[in-house]
Amino acid sequence: MKLRAFLSFSILIAAMAVATAAYATSEARVNPPSWGSERILSYAIYRPAIGRIATAYYRVLQKEHEGRPVYEIRYNGSGGNLSEASTCLVDAVTLEPYRATRKIKTTSDVFFIDTYYGDGRIVVRRKQGEDGNIQESSLDFPGRIFDYEELIWLVPQLDFSNDDRLHFALFSTVGDQTILVVVRKMGEDTFTFHDKDHAATLYTFTLNLVRQSVWVQDIEGIPTVVKYDTGETIFYNLSLLKPEQPVEAAPVEPEVVEEPAVEEEPVEEKEEEEPEEEVEEEGEEEEPPVLTDDEGKPYIPF
Repeated sequence: MKLRAFLSFSILIAAMAVATAAYATSEARVNPPSWGSERILSYAIYRPAIGRIATAYYRVLQKEHEGRPVYEIRYNGSGGNLSEASTCLVDAVTLEPYRATRKIKTTSDVFFIDTYYGDGRIVVRRKQGEDGNIQESSLDFPGRIFDYEELIWLVPQLDFSNDDRLHFALFSTVGDQTILVVVRKMGEDTFTFHDKDHAATLYTFTLNLVRQSVWVQDIEGIPTVVKYDTGETIFYNLSLLKPEQPVEAAPVEPEVVEEPAVEEEPVEEKEEEEPEEEVEEEGEEEEPPVLTDDEGKPYIPF
């Protein structure tokens, strides 16, 4: 009886190992981004069956941190009674984070979160209210990890040249959890925004049992998220509303034909027509909400 149970258990373990191998994925490799000294993007945020609920603004700046080149990813968003701002400092080559700060403001309160990465540890400091007490927690994580605040910039930089599935570890301050994320490249796909079809490369993954879908296009030669479906809200890159630039044909030298001179008839003067009123497009957004200090970073009063 014991032998039969042992054999059954061994078969089960072997089957699990085979299943795991069948779904094995490669560890994510990152293509170093070429975002330049500054990059600005804005997204309209929609909730299905409700419509547009908010706007997200991103600004990426090239800087230096401890002698290494870095990118500082800044975010501002507002909608209804909620506004938030964040800054995520990442290595310019590996995109691994050094620090991430976040400020969330409601009509009645304000929350601050500050996350540090280094020496195999993640340290999180929180504070509620300008004069609240600081609460600190930490966990060991010696491996490579990325921060949730950089996710929308990370996915387009993943290298799928050798595999259509990649995995990486992600840290989220929601529950202070590390999440194993498996991203799958689904291939070319089409979506509709403002009655216009857009072709892009689709990637999918799951966060906390919720399916996430990301569509990526090249904008000015840089892979960029143009749509992100979080399972609850949908982000649309507002650059999709810009008209396409017409392709200019090569100039053709006109044939010179001499025509006899013709006397010009006097032209009656017409009354000047009043210009039509310009209609503001949805892509022309107001300035992002001010939740930052003089340098544009989230103000964390620690």
